[in-house]
Amino acid sequence: MKKPLFITICLFTFSCFAQTKSEPVSITLQQAIEIALNESPTIKIAERTIETKKLYKKEQIVALFPSISGTASYQRTLQKQKVIMDFSRISSGMGDLLKPIYEFLIPMGFVPPIPESGGSPEPMEMGTFNNLVFSANLTLPIIAPALWSVVKLSSIDIELAVEQSRASKIALINNVKKAFYGVLMVQESYLVLLDNYKNVEQKAKLISDKFNQGLVSEFEKLRAEVQLQNLKPNLAATLNAIDLSHKALKIYMGVDVSEPMVFIGALKDFEMEMETVKLPELNNLSLENNSDLRQLDMAILQLERSRKIVLSGSCPMFALQGSYQYMTMGDDIPAKDLIWFPTSVIGISLQIPITSWASTSYKIKQIKNNILNMNDTRLNAERMLRLSLSNNLNNIDKAIADFESCSETVKMATRAHSIIQKQYEVGLATWLDFNDAEMALLGSKLQYYQSIYDYLVAQSELEYVLGKN
Repeated sequence: MKKPLFITICLFTFSCFAQTKSEPVSITLQQAIEIALNESPTIKIAERTIETKKLYKKEQIVALFPSISGTASYQRTLQKQKVIMDFSRISSGMGDLLKPIYEFLIPMGFVPPIPESGGSPEPMEMGTFNNLVFSANLTLPIIAPALWSVVKLSSIDIELAVEQSRASKIALINNVKKAFYGVLMVQESYLVLLDNYKNVEQKAKLISDKFNQGLVSEFEKLRAEVQLQNLKPNLAATLNAIDLSHKALKIYMGVDVSEPMVFIGALKDFEMEMETVKLPELNNLSLENNSDLRQLDMAILQLERSRKIVLSGSCPMFALQGSYQYMTMGDDIPAKDLIWFPTSVIGISLQIPITSWASTSYKIKQIKNNILNMNDTRLNAERMLRLSLSNNLNNIDKAIADFESCSETVKMATRAHSIIQKQYEVGLATWLDFNDAEMALLGSKLQYYQSIYDYLVAQSELEYVLGKN
């Protein structure tokens, strides 16, 4: 009886947790940026790239340290090599001192007997059937210009990876800002449309009441109801836009799109900034922190270093080398009474490329052309960035002018709408006058928020071009 009761309790607890909805988290613009910098896959990839470049540099540095390798080899001789020596001539040429020694070695089997005069020479076998060698080799580069240049090139690669990571952060911050401003824009647009819908709904109710009293025609009543129904698709579309903008912002932040979040803020919060902002002069703006230009500068340095690597590859290389061998030889398997003997050697080596200068000169010319092309690319990129700065400043100036104009327009449209509404209620204004005032108020509010949004986007793009984090 205890087991079914335990299962029932577990199922009930699970159902309670499943039905419980987590409360949405409130996120500000600064919090959204911080979350994106910590959770975005783009930033994580950039950080891993830096780590990979650092490991590669360490790998190149290791090549400058002593290199030690060990080998073991075994050889089985299938057929021994043979040599033929004419010992009769050798013995005839021996002096009185060597001949007795040679005759002493014949009974011991170390040398064959001296053939009789006129006989053919006898072949002799050389070597053993089994040869076993263990060896250790040491190589230490002393003068290696190519390796030194590669290590310096890897240092530039690390700096480039760090700059690319900074560029990823700047681009991510720019995207998060624009996405956040887009969320605020669609939210404000929805509120404006919802307020317009309520006004139209109130107007439709007023016309319906007048129709019931016989003060307006049925056509005017139907026209007001049609206008009210036409606003519903716009509200639904704006709700979908809000949902899409939220998901896009969450993707930039690196969080799941189903994560419940509420983005706090309003476009009106930036009114004071727009009223007090002072635009800088175009000539006073510096591009020294622009990531694209800095990456191009590092690419030019890489080409310069590559040229030095090509030159150093044609330079002599001086190295210390040594080896130690421990070997044995025998004819029996399994080997018995093996005699092991070591051999060792140490020396220096000097490698001097002789015929490589012909190809090296062509490689250097290719790299010089690539450097010239990269310099021209940088010059063109700087000009395009200057144009982008000018465009962003013009957009900011235009947005501020639109904001100042729309601020006054909203006030006048609100006042005009209030007057027309009262006039319509007492019969001094027509439905068309009321509708025109409604549309003017709606358009002025949307344009007002659009001017703030345009200013924020242009300001964010300006900071992106200037390379501000």
